[in-house]
Amino acid sequence: MNRIVASLAICLAVAVAAPARAAEDGKALFAQKCASCHGPDGKGQTPMGKKLGAKDLTHEDKEPLDEIVKDIENGKPPKMLAYKGKLTPEQIKAVATYIKGGLK
Repeated sequence: MNRIVASLAICLAVAVAAPARAAEDGKALFAQKCASCHGPDGKGQTPMGKKLGAKDLTHEDKEPLDEIVKDIENGKPPKMLAYKGKLTPEQIKAVATYIKGGLK
């Protein structure tokens, strides 16, 4: 009985920690791959972002998650690189979730 309770407690802890870890991964990936153009705040006001006309991502919370995922996967040629094949689907979803969550 104690083993069952302990196993359930571990499963619950992992399930609760997974979304937090995904959010941290999304934030870290955004900082690595996106912030040079979109800026750490997502407003696109970096020198490169201004030059390329980077999209202000601070209002993406209203966009469907699957649309944000598609934009990251396919890019916005010729300005934004496509990340399909460069990031895993899980990483792309983590970045999209971070953006949709208001970059928080």
